[in-house]
Amino acid sequence: MELALRGLKDHPDQQIHDAIVQEEWRHALQLIERREKKLKKAQVNDWLTACKASVLLMLPEPAKRRQGRVLLDTLYSKTPPVVDFNAVETIQSFAELRHEPDPRMDILWMQAANAQPTDEQLHRHWFLSRFRMRDWQGARKAGMTYTKHFPNKRDPFFWTIFANFMASRTLPDENSEKQLCGTMAYRMCAKAAEAVVLDRDQELKNGRVIRNLDDIVFLLDVYESQRKYEEAIEILESDRTGISSRIGRRSWKLVTSKIRLLGSAHRWLDQFKFCFELLEDASPVNGKTQVHGFGKLGNDGYVWTTLVNATLSLKLSSWTIDGDATDAETSETAARGAIDQNFYKNTRLAVASLLDDYQMDRNAMCAGMYWATKLARDVQGEKLATKAFEYFETYGNKTFCFNDLQSYVGAMQTPVIQCFLHKVRAWLMGRGYGFNHLNQDKPFDRNTLMAKTNALKLEYCLIYSRDEESDDVTKGTSIETFIVECLNCYGFALENSENNAEKPREIAERFPGDDAGLVAAAALLKFDRKTQNGQKLRAMILLDELIARSPAMYEVFGTLILLYVRVGAGSLAARTYHGLSIKNIQLPTLSWLLWTRLSTIHPHRSQFKDVTLPNDVRVSKGEADPVQHLMQALDYHMHLQETDQQEILEFLEAKQYASLHRAIRNSRHNLDGFVKYLLCTEWARTKRISGLHHKCDYRTLFNEPANTYDNRDESSVPHWEHPDSTPLLLEVMPGEWPTVEWLSHQMTIAHTFEHVTNGSEFKPKSIVNPNPTTYSEAETSMTREEHSQYQTAVECQSLLNLFESQGVDEAARTAASWSVSASFESIEKRQQAVNDELATIPKRESRYLWAISDQMLAPSWLFFHVCYTNLDTIILIRRTLDTVEIANRKHRILDLQSASDQIMRIRKLCDKLHVIIHDVAVKLYEDFSSDRYLEPMVHSIIGQPSDPCEKDPIAHWLRHHFDRGTDGAGKAAEAYVMRLSQAWCEALRNLCKLSSPS
Repeated sequence: MELALRGLKDHPDQQIHDAIVQEEWRHALQLIERREKKLKKAQVNDWLTACKASVLLMLPEPAKRRQGRVLLDTLYSKTPPVVDFNAVETIQSFAELRHEPDPRMDILWMQAANAQPTDEQLHRHWFLSRFRMRDWQGARKAGMTYTKHFPNKRDPFFWTIFANFMASRTLPDENSEKQLCGTMAYRMCAKAAEAVVLDRDQELKNGRVIRNLDDIVFLLDVYESQRKYEEAIEILESDRTGISSRIGRRSWKLVTSKIRLLGSAHRWLDQFKFCFELLEDASPVNGKTQVHGFGKLGNDGYVWTTLVNATLSLKLSSWTIDGDATDAETSETAARGAIDQNFYKNTRLAVASLLDDYQMDRNAMCAGMYWATKLARDVQGEKLATKAFEYFETYGNKTFCFNDLQSYVGAMQTPVIQCFLHKVRAWLMGRGYGFNHLNQDKPFDRNTLMAKTNALKLEYCLIYSRDEESDDVTKGTSIETFIVECLNCYGFALENSENNAEKPREIAERFPGDDAGLVAAAALLKFDRKTQNGQKLRAMILLDELIARSPAMYEVFGTLILLYVRVGAGSLAARTYHGLSIKNIQLPTLSWLLWTRLSTIHPHRSQFKDVTLPNDVRVSKGEADPVQHLMQALDYHMHLQETDQQEILEFLEAKQYASLHRAIRNSRHNLDGFVKYLLCTEWARTKRISGLHHKCDYRTLFNEPANTYDNRDESSVPHWEHPDSTPLLLEVMPGEWPTVEWLSHQMTIAHTFEHVTNGSEFKPKSIVNPNPTTYSEAETSMTREEHSQYQTAVECQSLLNLFESQGVDEAARTAASWSVSASFESIEKRQQAVNDELATIPKRESRYLWAISDQMLAPSWLFFHVCYTNLDTIILIRRTLDTVEIANRKHRILDLQSASDQIMRIRKLCDKLHVIIHDVAVKLYEDFSSDRYLEPMVHSIIGQPSDPCEKDPIAHWLRHHFDRGTDGAGKAAEAYVMRLSQAWCEALRNLCKLSSPS
């Protein structure tokens, strides 16, 4: 045990120390008691008592723990007080190990520090103990005491500043000491800045002074938190601490800080001048002496954007007239406005001239488009369209072209969009890459093909991604024709890249036409939503080929993982997730791709032995098992807090306080990250439904955060849609996008399960009663089944709270009886409604089945979600009923004879639900285990071989594309359909097993 006894001076008893380090608690207790017997009662020191109390608290027996608590309380209230450093450090170390902060520890440390004021090690350990526990109020007290006794030391001075700064950032607004801590940190930083001198040797003699760039950045953080923007700007313009000073070292980070601070101080003119001068210095036509000397570094996108915003802010701030102003003040303001209007015109002309100097520069052209979006007179976006086309002409053959344009082209109106796309088509037509055909005789040109791919992305963004398609824009061009054009571009690029390759293709490389294939898949998914004709299967087989040919396209992996989960193919989702090769550090941001609602869709281990990924990589069962991936992610989170703590302490010892602040913020995001709690709830449900066990107890991760940080990386699914349309992420997501409210409800359900299984120690701290009359899936991001389970969990929790009491008086019995009866009645009605609805699943119009074609139905994610969520709810109901009956027999709280009939009916409904789910799963499994669905599924992808191209051009293209190199028609599609059917069979087979009434 590295945490305990880390800083003891001359270990009083090496044997006891070694036993504690090795976590041999019973052996350590025996050694302590043996030592006590050898000593007289008066000779038993505080350290030995502290060790005994702490070891007793680590034992599982309640009696031992109570004994340890009594001993610990004795030490806290001892007279004379405990001042032995070893004793205080032992109590502190074990408190950290148990994650049980005690406010009385500050009193112990204070008493020890006052008794030994010259012991620097004691002061350091006091501060570090509060620092490790993130007790910033206690840390600032320790820091001030440390600084008082060692006034010339550098560490206590800056540690006190940091503790005050963190206290001001974390204390609630209503706390009276919040402003006091911030003011103290600001004043101490001001003294450190004033103490900076130009003589380096003289500066080293003073420990309480700014010495390096990291100190300046931290000082700016403190000033900015206190809204001392003017003082912070003075720091950056000073000869001693400024950007050009010996300490500042012409850091670009300080330049961006100054730009930001000028804006925060509303000094728009100074901000405009500073940005303008930086860009003038970087101008390619500048032959003058540079003002700031940053050269080409000044040509930065942030500088351009700020220049435009500063110009607009000058206009707005100059023309504002106070509504309560007098006539004279209004006239004066109007006259000043005329002058300011002329000044604004001059600044606008200066910006335009600067943009002309840069001509074809990427940052300048983006700034020009951004400027066009802000022009009030350009309502339709005509000037923006001109700027966007100029940008496309210059950078259309670059991969970043569409991402740059997407930020601005959404502001165009419909007539302008039509004109803009017409220009793009004409430009491509002149190079043999028109929208209606590909010039097969023209030499293969990667750059022009990339331009066509970017043009297809723009077409998809501005037209086909919209939820309401505009006939004025499309002019009769159907989305089906657009999809075929994307597929032609993808196939043409693929064929020519393979034929003309001069060297083997690298893994990290992606073909210029790969994105065209991804656009086609996205359009197919939009087409599927509008037509409901099974285009999803075509998108899936296309994405499957893309990840086989381009393993570096991680956004394709993310899309396909979510699609497989959505269609209920959990094992295929796990295999694709494994192919993504996520590193441990990426788990907090990417593991949600697989595990969003997967515990209600595929809550079991995969039953295959060895599998082959689409790119012919062989993986074992464990590597492609979703449960294995979940445990890997949770194990990483178990150790992440310890790793973050070590990194934070390293920054503290290295005196890098700005980096320390960022490390603590990142650690907080990891500790309260959305993904961590998502994984915890998914693990808890998976364990309940499947009965899985693991050596680690993940309940230590299961605290209830005050603030949850959403750390999900949404860029893992391409977002090429129009700003007003539904993102592709929500198209492929199983259910609504989970929000913090959804997560809070899921944690309440999980804590209720822990409460009914392991006792009231795990009961939820707070519960929001659901209101079924105001339920909305879009507002709460919960499915109907999740909302129903949450309602049941709240009622079960109220029953558990009632029957945990040791007894009720006669006056409360009637009210309690009525409450219990009402809860039972509500649970019974809800369960009856669930049974009635699930009995309709075999019918074709059921919302739980997916119509792949006119001839066949497949189980969707919603089918598995409904089945497993209700099976999980049944587990909660049965455990609650068992607990209620046992508790009532023990404490005789109520007479349950009147409710016995209700309990019996509820149990029968639970048993009946098992039978219903099992029968439906068996029927679907029998259908898919036969081969009769194979041919219709293949035809839904590639159509009939005899079908003409005009009937289904998409199927015709897919049939031609996937038949290359095969001996028979549809072999590739047939192989893919077989894999998908096997995944469904596996999922249905496990559902049959888990829903078996026996």
